[in-house]
Amino acid sequence: MKETASKIAVGFVGASQMVGLSKRFLELASKDPDPQRRLRTVRVNRRRLIREEDLRDWFDRVARDEPQAA
Repeated sequence: MKETASKIAVGFVGASQMVGLSKRFLELASKDPDPQRRLRTVRVNRRRLIREEDLRDWFDRVARDEPQAA
């Protein structure tokens, strides 16, 4: 039986598929001037990756800060 390893980091395209937001939105979030709202990324050679736990933490922070719709 073949075992599949889960990814610990994804690119902007993979992250956008995971959270349902556009690649461009996530790219801009990684450059947000507010450190509390900034999406953390890791640079590996020429590639910018997002660790899965950083994506989840960022999403939770941003969702918590948004006002709730009535």
